[in-house]
This record gives sequence, C-alpha cells and structure tokens, in this order.
Amino acid sequence: MKLLLNNIEETIKFGQELALISKSDDIFCLKGNLGSGKTTIARAFISFLTKNNKILSPTFPMLITYEYKSNIIWHYDMYRLTEPADVWNLNLEDALNKGIILIEWPEIIEHLIPNKKIDIIIKDLTNNRREVIINGREELLKKVEGFKNI
Repeated sequence: MKLLLNNIEETIKFGQELALISKSDDIFCLKGNLGSGKTTIARAFISFLTKNNKILSPTFPMLITYEYKSNIIWHYDMYRLTEPADVWNLNLEDALNKGIILIEWPEIIEHLIPNKKIDIIIKDLTNNRREVIINGREELLKKVEGFKNI
C-alpha cells in the first residue's frame, strides 16, 4: 500500500493514525534515508499514545522505552549498531514478548525480527513531501486504506 504525505503535518498525522490502529504486539520497522521522516513518525506515534510531548530520539542510547497503559513502547534506533547480535543487549527478547516495537534503521537485525513485522518505507520527495509504502498484516493494511485522506 502506498500513501502520499504532502507536508510535515501529514507526516505527523500519519504517525498518530498508525498509533491509533496499532495493537500491543505490533512491530513497526521504519525504513528510509536520513531525514526521510522515520523519527517524526515514531515521535508522533509515541506522543499520541503516551500523551508525552517530550519524545527523544534513541540515536545514541539506541533504545528508549515509554509506558503506555499496561504496556511498553520500545523505540529502537539501529543506525549505530555494528553487530546484529548486540541487539540482544538492548532487551529485544523482552520487547518481542511485551509491547509495541518501533525500529528505525532495522535492516541490520531484520533476520531476527518475526515475520509479523510491519514495514514502513519512507521516501523523501521534494518540499517535505513523502511517499510511504506499507507492507504488513492484512487487517492493518485495510485500516490504513482510510489514511488516503490524511
């Protein structure tokens, strides 16, 4: 499924809408070049669910967790990860057993992520426009169809 986001506001709205239809064991893999909007989507997603407006980027710690109801949101950034096995030091096993997982730059650990993952591929176009390609579970894709009017 493809979506066109025309500006930063629509990119934020997409993150919020994605949060609204997510469920507790979802794994979202955010892919795209530097500056494509991965962190913007992740921040909007987390902020929407937690009502926290101070969402940090996990670029340096590689993992930041947020409490959400009786769950945890695990926000990973694998940009600086050099060895796939090092992800186990970042509590990936715990994350896979409880909560919602958002992973920026997941490519290095993709072989460790269950097939139920949802790929969000972001392509930066001109003037803050983005093309988003979503691959994932069928019921989520059906709900995403409603995003066409973001």
